[in-house]
Amino acid sequence: MLTKEEIKKTVKIAKSFRENAFVPRSGHKVGACVLTVGGEYFGGCNIESVVSGEGACAEKVAINNAAANGKYEFRALAVVDQEQIFPCGSCLQYLLQFYQINNQDIPIVIADVQGNYQIKNLKEFLPYGYISKALSEKLKKYHRA
Repeated sequence: MLTKEEIKKTVKIAKSFRENAFVPRSGHKVGACVLTVGGEYFGGCNIESVVSGEGACAEKVAINNAAANGKYEFRALAVVDQEQIFPCGSCLQYLLQFYQINNQDIPIVIADVQGNYQIKNLKEFLPYGYISKALSEKLKKYHRA
């Protein structure tokens, strides 16, 4: 269960990373933040490319930021946009591979820039997401807690 302070901090970090969004095509800024099981926060923002399809969603950037720092188990993900938006299917599936490390559902905080939010769990968004049986044991080796 996320505390009010954890929610507030993930939203604040996601909101601050939103300001760094590289969006020359759309101008649509999104920020994200993952909270690890160890209590660390890693932010990300969306990054567009002049080549269509080569950019990255804020959620994936935050996840990759954590993974690049050796953190693979997440307690929560926050997404901040002008209005409350839900992560895309690709980001949800990407997050689901990290869920497989410890099989603990991941709350997703969907917030707007004013701080209004709602919380849904990953499995609510993606009840039938692809779970890799072939890689299951390999993914569990990233369990650090």
